Amino acid sequence: MAADASQALGAPEVAGVFVNPKGMTKKVTAAVAGQVAGGAVGTFAAKMKTGPAYQGAPDVPNFGRVGYLAVSADEVALVKTDTGMLKMKISDEVLARSPRTDVASAELDKGVMLSHLKIDFTNGVSWEFDVPKKDKKSAQEVVRALGGTIR
Repeated sequence: MAADASQALGAPEVAGVFVNPKGMTKKVTAAVAGQVAGGAVGTFAAKMKTGPAYQGAPDVPNFGRVGYLAVSADEVALVKTDTGMLKMKISDEVLARSPRTDVASAELDKGVMLSHLKIDFTNGVSWEFDVPKKDKKSAQEVVRALGGTIR
């Protein structure tokens, strides 16, 4: 396990950030609140409000609850993570990769507790992620490396 994704990329990492699937944070928060508020009835109500189990954005490979988005000089990649003793660890398994020349835009919508990161590719595919507050600065570095916009 490495401190960054350079080994998985086969090139030095320029920027990287831990990401969650888009919408997962909202769904988990609602489910926990439902359990606290009313046990089975509250959980049922939360599921009715937020929909079925999270399937991930259609264009993003399934990576579980935490993935690592890495940028090198030539490409952007989604790297699998593994659970460590105290924190997530970056594995050597690349789930998806694309040349940086295929990135049409990158945008970070900064929130107080949760930010949203979106990368659009020239082929019409979009990758969308939630970024927790603790990783907001890293997400800004990723967007800057891709020449994107921070709002």
